[in-house]
Amino acid sequence: MLKIYDKHMNNIGLRDKKTTHEQGLWHKVFGAILYNNENKCIYFQTIFAKTSYTFDRDDFIDFAVGGHVEESENILAAGIRETKEELGISISEKDLNFIGIRICNCNPSETYKIREFQHFYAIKINTQLKDMDFSKSDNEVKSIIEVKLDDYLKLLSKEVFEIKANEMLLDKNTRKGTYTENITITDKRIVKDYFTDKSILEKFLAIKMLMDTNS
Repeated sequence: MLKIYDKHMNNIGLRDKKTTHEQGLWHKVFGAILYNNENKCIYFQTIFAKTSYTFDRDDFIDFAVGGHVEESENILAAGIRETKEELGISISEKDLNFIGIRICNCNPSETYKIREFQHFYAIKINTQLKDMDFSKSDNEVKSIIEVKLDDYLKLLSKEVFEIKANEMLLDKNTRKGTYTENITITDKRIVKDYFTDKSILEKFLAIKMLMDTNS
């Protein structure tokens, strides 16, 4: 069950996930951007098709961690759980650096509406993608993408229309990873709303500031 809210983030009750998205009810989610200060990279995930989606979702690259805040959780507890589930990475509250809230209001289909208060955090990691182990990750995660932050910012601002990245492709059943360098990511792989939503750009600029501060 999820806590649902009015547009001012006042709690007004509980609903199951299916009803929440069918009716377009406001709720909270956790999102995280992973970054590595040594190689100046950020990390995304791609996902296998989800039965909970009532629409065809393109093969976008999206935030490395994301998920609903359950009824019994606060934001930080949800973040710790989602990071463990989706990436198989154990973190604590001190690893979560708050970088802002995004208000998401869109309708991917008539039967799936998104009204979310998305609470975003930065998570610093010290391992490069080629050395990561995702054997305990959620089998909805199809791959992890590693890109230079500066390259991604150029793609987001449409200074360029494709960039190079590294990818760890995960077997759905065994979770064994196959690492490939220098794949091409085009602007078509970015969620369309991200090009026009300034709050998305702000989140990545916050990561850049963290990188510069820790250099």
